[in-house]
Amino acid sequence: MTLTMTKKLSECQAETVQFMPIEKVEDECRTESYCQSSGLLRRGKKLEDNNNLTKEEEEYINYRQLLKYEEAPEYIKHNQYIRDGYRKFLPTKLCWESIFWWTNETMNIWTHIFGFFLLLFLTINDLVIINIHATVTDKIVAGLLFSCFLICMALSALYHTFSCRSEHDYNTFLMYDLFGIALSLLAIYTSGVYYAFWCHSELKTFYMTSVTVIFVVAMVLQIPRLGVPYLVKMCVFIGWAAYGVLPTLHWTYTMGGFDNPMVQMFFPRVIGMYVISGTAFVIYAFKVPERWFPGKMDYIGHSHQWWHILVLGALYYWHNSGMMYVQYRMNHGCANTMRIF
Repeated sequence: MTLTMTKKLSECQAETVQFMPIEKVEDECRTESYCQSSGLLRRGKKLEDNNNLTKEEEEYINYRQLLKYEEAPEYIKHNQYIRDGYRKFLPTKLCWESIFWWTNETMNIWTHIFGFFLLLFLTINDLVIINIHATVTDKIVAGLLFSCFLICMALSALYHTFSCRSEHDYNTFLMYDLFGIALSLLAIYTSGVYYAFWCHSELKTFYMTSVTVIFVVAMVLQIPRLGVPYLVKMCVFIGWAAYGVLPTLHWTYTMGGFDNPMVQMFFPRVIGMYVISGTAFVIYAFKVPERWFPGKMDYIGHSHQWWHILVLGALYYWHNSGMMYVQYRMNHGCANTMRIF
């Protein structure tokens, strides 16, 4: 049986639905394609006000409407203090376009787009323009360091761009994002160990091997089919970060302790790196400051944005520390007295 009728339901404004059973009308009217949060324009506009729009324009307007926390898909409701600004499920083209929308992901995306181009500039500046007087091996290490940092920034921006395409894509790009974080940690460790134990190849080999093994373990845990809990994955990352204390203390001892001018210069910079990273993690884990001001920092100022800014700051800080260390080594060479044990 087919019908041509006009039916007004509580969920939608009046619409003409052709050749559809009454039960189907009621079902379809509840779906996102017919109405989402009281019509095409969630904040007050009615369908009657848009009766001159084409179907494509109506769909586009519908896609552009942001959701409140209660309306958002369950898989992205991981911060109850962010009350508004969530994107709907979007096709790929609109995911790209949403980079230029004002949502609660906009700053997350742009902080690391900016970070990508900042680090790209530093890469070109350090390896091409300045062309520091270093060996080919040193330049390869620096190039790998920058490559890992750039991948980290790019994967983070992609994750926040495509997290609304589907739950499957969300989980996939989250895995890529964590991979980028792991790469940046690996780059920080390997570059730090490489330069710290520049004059001691045995220790350099040992610590570079150990951090690489931890990296591999962390990556294996990301395999979806293993079903490793998110908390376990994060604990591995935290443990990996904490592991850096060991080579730092060993390097300090090897250099002769805190009387060594190199230790006096660079040990505080290592501590500074941990302070920046630790602050970023605390802000991220405890969801501050938005937990103190729910709904007030949905678009700008919430914890994930500060996490991004501090992560970028940490990478920039580590780059500057590495450049200082290379210049010091070039000017002073290896220490005359170094201890192994």
